[in-house]
Amino acid sequence: MNEGGHIPSAGSIVSPFRGIRYRIADPRELSELMAPPYDIISESMQAELHARHPHNFVRVELPEDGGDRYQRAAAALRGWLDESVLVREQTPVLYLLEQEFRVGDRTLRRRGIFGLVRLPEAGEHHVLAHEGTLSEPKADRLRLMRACRAMTSPILLMAEDPEARLIGTLKQVEEEPEAVAEDAAGVIHRVWTLRDEASTAAVCAAIGGGPLFIADGHHRFETALAFRNEMRQASPEAAREAGFNYALALVTSARDDGLEILPTHRLVACPGDEGKEAMRGFMGEHFEVQRLDLPDPKSLGWQPWLEGRASDRHVFGAYCGDGSYYVLTARDDVRSPSQSVVERLDVSILHRYLIDPLLSDSGPAPDADGRISHDAQTTGTACRGARLRYISDEEQAVAAVDRGDYDFALFLRPTRVSDVMAAARAGERMPGKSTYFYPKVPAGIVISDASAEPI
Repeated sequence: MNEGGHIPSAGSIVSPFRGIRYRIADPRELSELMAPPYDIISESMQAELHARHPHNFVRVELPEDGGDRYQRAAAALRGWLDESVLVREQTPVLYLLEQEFRVGDRTLRRRGIFGLVRLPEAGEHHVLAHEGTLSEPKADRLRLMRACRAMTSPILLMAEDPEARLIGTLKQVEEEPEAVAEDAAGVIHRVWTLRDEASTAAVCAAIGGGPLFIADGHHRFETALAFRNEMRQASPEAAREAGFNYALALVTSARDDGLEILPTHRLVACPGDEGKEAMRGFMGEHFEVQRLDLPDPKSLGWQPWLEGRASDRHVFGAYCGDGSYYVLTARDDVRSPSQSVVERLDVSILHRYLIDPLLSDSGPAPDADGRISHDAQTTGTACRGARLRYISDEEQAVAAVDRGDYDFALFLRPTRVSDVMAAARAGERMPGKSTYFYPKVPAGIVISDASAEPI
């Protein structure tokens, strides 16, 4: 087989590329070097990553505040390239990533391929979104791309893969991985490089012309489009293979058993008795309410608690304190007023019948970082001063109610992959915190040059 150099035909939206990676002597050294994507790095995590290793990728992905942090990120990237801490491939390749992780008592594995996805031109729709975006995160990422001339973390994309060609092709890689890393959450990341033309051609053919569906990274995708347009103005003579015409992505099959969406639950505080009674009234009016005896809810887990119930109806869990657990099953008259994919989702029904009547119409506002507030004060029609918080950890949600910080914990089933794709195909946008594709794809495993140089 011939090594490298293969650029797919115009019919393929994914290309191999000359990726930029850490030069490591030990396959497990990557654990000390990679970082989470910028949007889940807390201040404490940021400091810990800075202290972990002098070449930890957080210095590029999310440098600490002070001075022009974007130029400091670019200087770190250039310096590491000059010192061969980071090296660029000589010929275009693809990279296989396997992530092994636990959800409850299940051990799952998800495989995806790092490649470059050609950014859509006007009128093209081969990359489809299901979430809206906020201006501040896009402005932040755009300033980083301008400084670094690189995509520092990938978009996570799903291929519909109806004949399972992609998942079958990726399963054929069985040799020992080149790098193995474990993150703070215990997720194990294994990396292989696909160098021969037959392998890269098979992967690109399996993905074909798309469409691809954004699972995670909507802000990064729109930033890549904006940067592409800027670069075309600055370099109108650049070839179509210029790096800025592409977005770095990890593409996985929508049929992969390890493609996991976790639910994001809701905590609601209702100051005073009036708000609490209003919430209980909404529950009884719109849902069949069944009390559960859960002697050990920690060991039971929330997904099996809700997944086995009324798959054809909207079902939620509720915790009201004092060990009071309930299953809320929608009555027959609880339905969407339209045929909209998004309005028929569990999360939309929960807000329509339980949360929105209690809270203000405006809902939570973005915080200073452009993210939806995790503890938003509202002025509700039924409960003035009510508070809403989004939370993923079920045990922490129960603990927050037991402490008296909140009055109700409302638990959702995970949004289905098929619903995400249906909403994207219909051009609809899901409410905030509707999906949490787990695990996240780390930054620093591979990055792509986004300059006018060929990929």
